[in-house]
Amino acid sequence: MAGDSARTTRTTVSGLELKSHYGPGDASGNADEAPGQAPFGRGIFAEGYRRQPWMESLACGYGLPEETNQRIRYLTSVGQAGYAGRTSINLVFDRPTFCGLDSDDGRSAGEVGNVGVAIDSLDDMRRLFAGFDLDELNVGLIVDRAGPFIMAMYVALADEQGVPREQLRGIVTNNPLTDFFCSKTPLFPPERCLELLVDCIAFCAGQVPHFNYCRINGYNTRELGSSAIQEVGFNLAIARTIIEACSEKGLNPADLVGSINFQFSQGRDFFEDICKIRAARRLWTRMLMDDYGVSDEKACRMKIHMQTAGSSLTAQEPLNNIARIGLQVMSAALAGSQSMHIASYDEALGIPTEEAARVAIKTSKIVMHESGACDVADPLGGSYYVEALTGEIESHVLAEMDRVEEFGGVLKALDSGYFEQQIADTAYALQRQYDAGERVVVGVNRYREEEAVGVGEIFRPDPEISQTAVERVRALKQGRDQAGAQAAIAAIEEAAAAGRPLMPCYVAAAKADVTLGEMVAAVERVVGNFQFAAITAAAV
Repeated sequence: MAGDSARTTRTTVSGLELKSHYGPGDASGNADEAPGQAPFGRGIFAEGYRRQPWMESLACGYGLPEETNQRIRYLTSVGQAGYAGRTSINLVFDRPTFCGLDSDDGRSAGEVGNVGVAIDSLDDMRRLFAGFDLDELNVGLIVDRAGPFIMAMYVALADEQGVPREQLRGIVTNNPLTDFFCSKTPLFPPERCLELLVDCIAFCAGQVPHFNYCRINGYNTRELGSSAIQEVGFNLAIARTIIEACSEKGLNPADLVGSINFQFSQGRDFFEDICKIRAARRLWTRMLMDDYGVSDEKACRMKIHMQTAGSSLTAQEPLNNIARIGLQVMSAALAGSQSMHIASYDEALGIPTEEAARVAIKTSKIVMHESGACDVADPLGGSYYVEALTGEIESHVLAEMDRVEEFGGVLKALDSGYFEQQIADTAYALQRQYDAGERVVVGVNRYREEEAVGVGEIFRPDPEISQTAVERVRALKQGRDQAGAQAAIAAIEEAAAAGRPLMPCYVAAAKADVTLGEMVAAVERVVGNFQFAAITAAAV
């Protein structure tokens, strides 16, 4: 809602015009839909959160592996929990790890351990998971482009500990396609990224069946500045491309789609983000049933991880962010998400302090236990406004997907910068509204305090950790069986050149103390890398 209460025209954050009130004639034709029934607009389970509350899954990672290990233990001690009594771990990795670089690579300077945990090798994975039983975890490996390599290290660690692969549970994001327009640090050209993504899916489907082996990340799209419609439309188009690539490799979509899930943003527009999720579930289910012949309704459930929007949090008056986050958690709960990353109030300033992370978890607990949100499945179902907005978003998302196809499909859109251009234009237009005060951000463009209001302590990683990480990876490279390591690297290159499965080669390489950077470099020598053209926002 815009800031001027006297203004008669109102729009959602994505620009959809809103009526002053809604009635029976406005609701879309889904009045007879029930929770737990296809197309799942009202949620994927008939009993909603009575069956299972959402899993709290705060993104966690900084510094050396042992430091992140301690933060995981702290989050668990203050209430973070996974499904069925498992420990929930949602790991984020530093920029070098995301980019497939070792800590001792010159390009990693200044970035090691800053905004995620530094992982170079299986030895680091041992430190990261020290004291945890892997078969008792719900683990998230949030590392997109380097996902197959980190997943291989995790499998190698499980093998070393004697944990059967089929007992591993969690998710590896394994979706480098959004990197072409979000982080802009893909490892390989689009077509080769897609091939490597499918290679990881095929391996996990056969070897690690209880792992979700691909997450379609709409959150990063929204954080870059997209509308809610673009967030869903672009990423459903990407999901379609992944399914079709799997089909071309002989994989049956019906066997795969149940282990693909989605991550979306829960931001400033309470109702639009609820309706966005309802629309996304319907569209995903219909796409699977109508386009790919998936008849098992259970496989067509869209499993959703919601992340409260970091971009909505302000460095000014950061304690105001607690209220913002609480609203977003409630919105995500009413939308029916399966798991949540709850942002911390100091996230605009740096890595969350322990206190801020504790408040985030307790915010989730308050909504879960004190609001009544878990008592009834889809309590907003039947609302004239909610049903009307859900239907309108559906139609706009379909139009967005059609435009991607008209442009030539996802790979062409990635290669040309189409997605990034569209998002840049949307972000620029919205920012102009904030700059003009047409949309209010409390404490920023209205209701500002005359004197700065801070939060006290700001978390900063130990600057010495970079040198420790560099020394460790150099010592590993010097002390390993060199013949075995070089043979493992050569095996990766040979498999990449011949088009053979690569994941078994990565697992073997991890066991031979080959580092992440060495694995990525071996693939790059065969498939090449990717260079971007410049993209700028159009005049609005």
